[in-house]
This record gives sequence, structure tokens and C-alpha cells, in this order.
Amino acid sequence: MANHVNGYLSVHQISEEGQKVWDEYVVGTLEKSRGIGGSAYDTHLGYFIFESDDEGEFTNWDFSTMCDEVGAKWAYAEDFDECGISMTSAWSPCLPFCEMIAQKIAEVDPSVQLVLTYEDEFPNFVGVATFSKGGMDNDDYIQWDGLRSIMIEENEDLAVLWNEDEEEWTDDDAAFDILCDVKWDVIAEWQQSNICWSVS
Repeated sequence: MANHVNGYLSVHQISEEGQKVWDEYVVGTLEKSRGIGGSAYDTHLGYFIFESDDEGEFTNWDFSTMCDEVGAKWAYAEDFDECGISMTSAWSPCLPFCEMIAQKIAEVDPSVQLVLTYEDEFPNFVGVATFSKGGMDNDDYIQWDGLRSIMIEENEDLAVLWNEDEEEWTDDDAAFDILCDVKWDVIAEWQQSNICWSVS
């Protein structure tokens, strides 16, 4: 089970009015909160839902609310701009947070579409979720065994190192080197090919 999950919420489709909400509400809240209550770079996503004092300490913090409304017991934005937010969270991706952002923008832009790509640190799993005016349209993910199968299928050098009967590598070091070279390209390709929107 993973501890850190990395995610990137990107603007896929947005109107001029929706972009104003993104810039003022999303980027504005993150800019205002950057550097208080911790790192000079990371911004706690709790600032979207909790009040804080002058030193950045939350005054109405609630663990259950954080998990329910953000999607993790802790979550930080590491980088952000007019196009997206890079995030790190505990154990799971910030699906409720992304849903909240999409619905906020949809108040002025019903055609808004946001995409969250995410993966844990190992990665034990990777996924892609889409959001529009109704909230979350789709959340698709694949676990490591599935990713490994894709890489073995697509890479002959990796395929010869896999013992199907024993379900293990015949040469761990050689397999690890190849996996390091190819896995992030495979992950990115899988995420892009699994972006799905609601038909309603």
C-alpha cells in the first residue's frame, strides 16, 4: 500500500468565464496560502475548506472533513498555474477536491472539463479521472500487475526475463533497469488512452 500519491489536475476544456474562476479561486487560494503553515513551496489543500489564523494554523480542522472533501488525510499542491495543479496526497488521489473544483467552475462554465492523472510512488497503481459540471465522470485505474503485463507485452527484452509459471523475473537487476526506462512512458500512454467522459 502506498503512502504518497502524485496527481496532476489539468484544464482540458474551459471558457473565458471558467478560466477566471480557476485563476481567482484555485490559483488565488493557493497563492494566498503558499508559505504559511509550513513549506515555502507546498500549499496545504485544507485551505480550500478550513479557516486559519494569521500563522496559517487551521482553526476548525477536522480529520473526517479533510478525508471526505479533499480525499486524503493530508494533501499539498506543489506547483500550480493557469493550466493545472501538481499535488501529493496520502494513500489516495484527491478525487473529491477535483470534483469540487469542477463544480465550482461549472457554476459559470457548464462545459468545463478537468482531467486528473495520478500514480502512487511505487507505483502500485496509476489512474486517470475526469470531471465536468456533474462532478466526476469517470475514474479508471490499473494496478501494478496490469502495468507489468502491458510492459512485458510491448517489450521483447522484458518479455524474455519474465517466468510466467513462477510469476517472477529471471534476472531482477536486468528487469529493473528496463522497467525504469519504459514504465513512465507506458503509464503516460495508458492514462491518455483511458480518458473517458460521461455521455449524459
